[in-house]
Amino acid sequence: MRAGRVALALSLTLMLLAGCASAPPREPQAWSAHRDAMAALDAWRLDGKLGYRSQGDSGSATLTWVQRGDSLQVTLRGPFGAGAAHIDAGPDTAVLRQPGTPEQRAASTEELSQQLFGWALPAVRLRDWVRGIPYRGTPVQRLDVDTNGLLRGLEQDGWTLAFDDYGETAAGLLPRRIDADSRGLHIRLVIKQWRFAAL
Repeated sequence: MRAGRVALALSLTLMLLAGCASAPPREPQAWSAHRDAMAALDAWRLDGKLGYRSQGDSGSATLTWVQRGDSLQVTLRGPFGAGAAHIDAGPDTAVLRQPGTPEQRAASTEELSQQLFGWALPAVRLRDWVRGIPYRGTPVQRLDVDTNGLLRGLEQDGWTLAFDDYGETAAGLLPRRIDADSRGLHIRLVIKQWRFAAL
């Protein structure tokens, strides 16, 4: 009888341990709430400065980014010595306009920035990253969240990102500085202002 009780206790213990091992870790509640709130923002404008550094080259430009759903408008002024540039992009096409030059078209903002700068600006992913959340289209390799539910570090799609500064906005706390590194390319985005009124 005693042996039967011991066997039953061991079986229950093993079942509990198996359940604990298979249960996915819970996300911090503050992070889940913050992430969902930021993901719901689909119309916004940010003004700031974009800089880059690669082997033997560097530059910066002032940046205005207007997002409306899946469509974006990016204006770069003084971009890396190339003059003003304006990009309009949707899900399937992107158009680059510069004064005095024929407009250029490509399938994505990444392709256009590759033509313009010699490196691809990850605009599709940045749409989420600038809001302090991972890009929702691909898996995350590493996620660092602080006790306030704010994203501080991220590894995704070959990029390593640091979110060192947040500021209060009408929509909540949003990044003011993002550093991103990938394959010898360093990008820094400093955001001066967020706007959420009718754009």
